Amino acid sequence: MLSRLSPRSALLAVLATFVLASPVAAGDFRSDTTVTVGPDETVDDDLYIGAGTVSIAGTVNGDATIGGGTVTMTGTIEGSLNVGGGTVDVLGDVTGAVRVSGGTVRVVGSVGRDVVLFGGTATIEPGAEIGGDVAGATGSLTAAGTVHGDLLVGTGSMILAGTVDGEVDAAVGDLVVESGAVVGGDVTYTSENEARIEPGAEIGGSVERREPADATGMMLPENPIVRYIGVLLGMLLLGWSMLFIRPRLVVGSAEVLRTGPLPSLGLGAAGCLGQFVVLIVLVTIGALLTALAGSIGAAFFATAFVVLLAIVLLFFLAAVPVAMTIGRLVLPGNRSCYLAYLAGAAILAVILVAGGFVPVLGEFLSLLVGILGLGAVILYAWRTRHEPYALVPPPPTDPAVVAPPA
Repeated sequence: MLSRLSPRSALLAVLATFVLASPVAAGDFRSDTTVTVGPDETVDDDLYIGAGTVSIAGTVNGDATIGGGTVTMTGTIEGSLNVGGGTVDVLGDVTGAVRVSGGTVRVVGSVGRDVVLFGGTATIEPGAEIGGDVAGATGSLTAAGTVHGDLLVGTGSMILAGTVDGEVDAAVGDLVVESGAVVGGDVTYTSENEARIEPGAEIGGSVERREPADATGMMLPENPIVRYIGVLLGMLLLGWSMLFIRPRLVVGSAEVLRTGPLPSLGLGAAGCLGQFVVLIVLVTIGALLTALAGSIGAAFFATAFVVLLAIVLLFFLAAVPVAMTIGRLVLPGNRSCYLAYLAGAAILAVILVAGGFVPVLGEFLSLLVGILGLGAVILYAWRTRHEPYALVPPPPTDPAVVAPPA
């Protein structure tokens, strides 16, 4: 379903993700478990936040870029709002665009320009007013507010209960146009099911249903936008979770990789080879023992399966220190680890997705990332086997005062 997004929706999505994830050089950076911009606070700069819980009740005279678990915006953004989070509530006013990726997204206030949504459940509440288009991909979408542009989405189910001044172009499983809904232009939807248009709904143009293309001819990975979003969100989920659980491991292994890329490469290659050697040995022993004692052989096969799962998991996790290393290179200094990882993950996702469209290059890049990340983790574990890594270097001690000679 997502791979049938219209070209305009796809273009807005590309712009949204690159703006959301682009590295930054200046602004107001904040990072903590909970970050709050109070109702009496005014931020006269671009605002960048990485936190578990974020609340913005004040005014931001610039763009706001936020990564968090729960994000609530009740204030005013005199720029654009870019958010990646679990639950995102845009209750205040945004003069620019809103670009959101989250599990649950609500837009209640006014937005001066476009709204781009990627999430599980998205709702444009009654009273919300969108100055431009609404585009994106969601599991479900309820549009009950006012959209002065077009509605261009791919979604599992959509309820249209508000006003769309332009046209509606959707790839959707189920479409309901409720009584009282108003569409100024055409309603074009791609679906296996007929839309339910209730009496009292006003549609200024035509209504056209298109049959979806054969599913075998539209595999999801062929859509670079959707693939990029998937890779980026997966890396953010892994990386931010690891930063929350084991920050020393992520930051320390990234520093190890930055200062020693060649040792990391060598150890990573040895580690990968060692894992597969162990796997082959376990399978071989299991096959031999199965002929002699079935239960013991089955135990070795089960162990080999666990090792295989561990190898796959390690290759996924190995991308985290690589992304953090890239983030630290493009955002040097004492910046938020969450923001640095966001920048690094965005760049690494672009490299991996772009490389995937070149034969052999994509597999090589993925393998290289896995080897580098694994080697960095091994080298970090070896160097910190006696003393833990310090996230913040200790302050310099005062030099000892030496008494003058008598």
